[in-house]
Amino acid sequence: MKWNKPVLVAIVVLFMFMTACGNNSGTSSGKAEGTAEADKNAAGSSVKSEADGSTHAGLKQPPWYKEPTADQLEAVKLDNPSDVIVSSGPNGEKATPASEIIITEEQAAKIKEGKFTAAIAMGFLGDDWSEQQLAGLKSEFRKLGIEVVAETNANFKDTTQISDLQAIAGKKPNIVVSIPLNAQTTASAYKALANAGTKIVFMDQPAEGMLPGKDYVSVVSADSFGLGMNIADELAKAVGGKGEVSALYYAPNFYVTNQRYQGFVARLAAKYPDIKLVEVQGFQDPNRSQEVAAALLTKYPNLKGMYASWDVPAMGAVAAARVAGKTPANFKISNDNLGNEVALDMAQNGFIAGIGSQRPFDQGVAEAKLAALAMIGQPTPAYVAVSSLAVNRKNLKESYKVIYHKDAPADILEALMK
Repeated sequence: MKWNKPVLVAIVVLFMFMTACGNNSGTSSGKAEGTAEADKNAAGSSVKSEADGSTHAGLKQPPWYKEPTADQLEAVKLDNPSDVIVSSGPNGEKATPASEIIITEEQAAKIKEGKFTAAIAMGFLGDDWSEQQLAGLKSEFRKLGIEVVAETNANFKDTTQISDLQAIAGKKPNIVVSIPLNAQTTASAYKALANAGTKIVFMDQPAEGMLPGKDYVSVVSADSFGLGMNIADELAKAVGGKGEVSALYYAPNFYVTNQRYQGFVARLAAKYPDIKLVEVQGFQDPNRSQEVAAALLTKYPNLKGMYASWDVPAMGAVAAARVAGKTPANFKISNDNLGNEVALDMAQNGFIAGIGSQRPFDQGVAEAKLAALAMIGQPTPAYVAVSSLAVNRKNLKESYKVIYHKDAPADILEALMK
């Protein structure tokens, strides 16, 4: 077909316009494995975020974002989200509190007689959350006479995790406890273990296409929606209940971090009409979250606060705030997870003003108990949750002991005395 010159010019202009729009559709920081979906999630999509009256209408949300359910809309009005478990399971299951998972003396004796073995396949190590998960798991397995025959660290790479799971399969453990980095790409490796008769307990989310009671025992997580609510409350208190704030969320479609962020957004909208969530941005590599936080601080110099998905990106936001010339007097950060770095910053009256904390040691204990019960044929709930805990400088000392089952380090205790 022959085109005349005006038509060709029009086509070229249209193509350039569409390309420019595409290139400016969002910002992403680092690159983790499984990047195609992560890029899409970091960019986000324009949808309305409304929770019972909305203070964030038209906010550009991640593609996986879901409006709160009727039950969640009621929950975000609660005075204290630490009193209840708000979250539901990945398949909509009602949460069973971890405190209800009990092993009797008779059951414990039967478990010990079985001389079972277990493997722990972590997606990452080196942060306080994962170390406490490991500590809780190994402590309970030891009590029950279950030998841990393998521990692996995928270092945030799903391809490494697949190799780890294949290597674990060669050891033929009775039990595997693991957190899938990518629910889609790792699914076949988990299914192979399940087909071989291994009892699998998942941390936070199951692998795609696997069913509780058939392919795995249970999923154990924190009350992630409730965590988000606690984070919102702590940030709101820190900024005086008004002003502009932003959010630094985990871009990949990961169930518990999604729930956490959604709880934060819904709580702000329902309880704090004078706080404006001006923009949210996703990061893929938590070690490069400083770049994303810096971009938000540059774009919005009047920001009074920021949500960070957990302690590692929160410290990235702290670094960005310092570079931007912010001080703890005019800028506050709240996050999930009471890691030692954020705890010390909080104790020193730094940028970290509030934390909605998980109880990873207790989660590890629950995971080990569920796996052991499954080995002796006991029924187990599909989804188990551990309640969240709101932490600020006033209750930091006591909260640390509740979460870690030991006293806070000397540097944190000394800073609290000043």
